[in-house]
Amino acid sequence: MPVFMDLHIGQGLTAEDIAMAHQMDLKIQGDFDCKCLTYWFDKERGNAYCLVDAPSKEAVYELHRNSHKQLPDEIIEVDRRVIKAFLGRIHDPEVVDYMIDQKIKVFNDPAFRVLLMLRIRDRQRLVHELGEKKAGEYLNAFEKVSQHQILKNNGMAAESGKGVTVATFTSAIQAVICAIDIQNFLHNDLEKIDLKIGIHAGQPVEKNPGLFENTLRFIRFICCFENSSNIIVSHTVTNLMESAQNSTLLNSPSVRCISKADENFLKSLIEVIYNNWQNPLFEMKDYLNTMSMSKSQFYRRCIETTGHSFNRVLREYRLHQALEKLMKTEKNVAETAFASGFNSPSYFTKCFQKHFNIHPSEYLN
Repeated sequence: MPVFMDLHIGQGLTAEDIAMAHQMDLKIQGDFDCKCLTYWFDKERGNAYCLVDAPSKEAVYELHRNSHKQLPDEIIEVDRRVIKAFLGRIHDPEVVDYMIDQKIKVFNDPAFRVLLMLRIRDRQRLVHELGEKKAGEYLNAFEKVSQHQILKNNGMAAESGKGVTVATFTSAIQAVICAIDIQNFLHNDLEKIDLKIGIHAGQPVEKNPGLFENTLRFIRFICCFENSSNIIVSHTVTNLMESAQNSTLLNSPSVRCISKADENFLKSLIEVIYNNWQNPLFEMKDYLNTMSMSKSQFYRRCIETTGHSFNRVLREYRLHQALEKLMKTEKNVAETAFASGFNSPSYFTKCFQKHFNIHPSEYLN
């Protein structure tokens, strides 16, 4: 049976409200063929997220409507394995704040998470450049260091493979410490493995339907375009650390903090690119139609935030998407080129080889 997460945003609920609502759901869940697994409640932001085994979104909605009438703002289907990887559990936590009438558990466990992304050259490219043995040594060293530091700093490895590792943290300071420690331990290997580190934070569901999709899109993007070995920290994370009076680590020479204005600009840029990268006819003028910005202003902002022109950002984003397609699908080079927004396989091949230092057909094989 599918698993759904429903979200209640800014409805003025308290931890006790959510606990009692969850108990009401449990009493009648069988009437709707549902099984209420657990919930998360974020007192600071006033948001709640419920996890339910159900035959459909409609069943979840009707369950809430008939039990307590606290209707969800949105319901999305999720993978329970992904939920556990990113949020750490799919059942109620073992430790609760207190009990109501000795039977209703009350806890304040936010679903807000800080995400750390580590991106390195994938195995195919490392083998191509260094040979099987040396590539294996670098990859083993990276995996050993990254996994150890993630666990040491109370993080959870949520995704790993194909050159990308994502870890989740409940603390911004621990995520930043983890990133600095990983970079320090691997300082001799940074150039060879081309380590990129990005840190951002967010709710499990925001504007886009995938779990932590907005947060993941943002750090994937900044990890693609950062040319140095800096640790890139979003303004959202910087703000969390400043609020907790733990911002001294951000003064490290290896850390680059994104300003609030740059983060907002990048979010809008990412949204437009994500929605249009497969369209070979999409151009900068199409984007400017959605922004209150002149061409010269936009060009300057794009250079300031990414280090590249818009056309280059779009092209390199398409190349990274093409790289992932070659890893995961059975498409040939021409099919991958067209599916990635290129209207010429030969031009795609030229750009791919220049950017990744390997011919796409060689990479595919």
